[in-house]
Amino acid sequence: MKIGLFTDAYKPQISGVTTSLNMLAEGLIKEGHEVYIITVKTKGSKEFDIDKPYILRFRGIPYPRKGLEIYRFVPCVGRHVRRIKKKFPKFDVIHVHTEFSIGKLAYLYQKRTKTPMVYTSHTMYEEYLHYVGKRLAKMFRRPFMWIVKKMLKRYVKSSQVSIVPSKKILDLMNKYNIEGNYKIVPTGIDLEKFKKETYKEKDILKLKESLGLKDEFVCLFIGRVSSEKSIDVLLKGFKELNNENMKFLIVGDGPYMGELKNLIKKLDLEDKVILTGMVNWEDVGLYYQLGDCFLNASISETQGLTYIEALAAGLPLLVKHDQVLEAVVTDGYNGLFFHEDDELQSLIERLKEDKKLKEELSKNALLSVKKYSQEEYAKNALETYEEAIKLYKEKQTNK
Repeated sequence: MKIGLFTDAYKPQISGVTTSLNMLAEGLIKEGHEVYIITVKTKGSKEFDIDKPYILRFRGIPYPRKGLEIYRFVPCVGRHVRRIKKKFPKFDVIHVHTEFSIGKLAYLYQKRTKTPMVYTSHTMYEEYLHYVGKRLAKMFRRPFMWIVKKMLKRYVKSSQVSIVPSKKILDLMNKYNIEGNYKIVPTGIDLEKFKKETYKEKDILKLKESLGLKDEFVCLFIGRVSSEKSIDVLLKGFKELNNENMKFLIVGDGPYMGELKNLIKKLDLEDKVILTGMVNWEDVGLYYQLGDCFLNASISETQGLTYIEALAAGLPLLVKHDQVLEAVVTDGYNGLFFHEDDELQSLIERLKEDKKLKEELSKNALLSVKKYSQEEYAKNALETYEEAIKLYKEKQTNK
């Protein structure tokens, strides 16, 4: 099968969408399918694309807002349909992963080439309004959400099948009254990349030493450093601990980093919190080996890929309850939920002191991630593509 993947976000950027897309592309290629990726040019993309002729990028203009600089606006995208047709063979199906410039390009490609289309809704836009500015978000929330709903409706209506990664997103679509042919397909990951057995003990020790870690109990956060991730909640909970012989390791970067550093200083945690900044994607699995538990207080996740990565590394999860996580975390089995922010402190202390509980949660963490394998993700996606192709053919026949 010849599959065109359209996205405004792809490597070398790091985000939930890029991780999902990369896992899908790799899984489909392993199954013997031809995969082509249409995306935008970003910093480092030229080097990344060496020996990858299946990637086609278009130049765009960076968005002039803090936190959105890595994204691009591609003007007059319709003119690029011809270039796609010239460079790549006719696709059997296209799969749209984002709704902006490249999403619009996919929409136009489908109309002009009469190709079956699948759409995945990855993002809860209500949780990202702050990127347009707090005052603007408050003043123009209703018109902004009207635009978002109209945009989502266009892609759902144009697709034969619309994928949502969790029931939370399905419920959101129903709340928006956007009717469609929905299918829940959880994103898969390369489980081996995060397992402890993948790494040599000397490499783990070397990384620990480089970060100044010894035998401390390490609380770990890995992800985009942005306000919707609620890292401030984690820091305040960590502050309340008797945190002797404990460290909080934060791996990642983002628009909230400056404010995060100020908060760490204000809380007098500079000797307890380690900030790595951005790390190479190839090294992320190694960083998971440094943690004793994984912390997160975000309620903006559409599935929670870093949670699944942490489970694959055998880390117990101490995370804020959210509906989307009920499919990932079983409270008391592979992690512990907190509902109120002030509950986090006691959960960390409990896990640190109760070694038997920690071992049990860790063992169950490894058992609970098998359904998120890359192979299962690719298999579910292929079944969805076949359904989309069948539905499209039936529609054309009935015209």
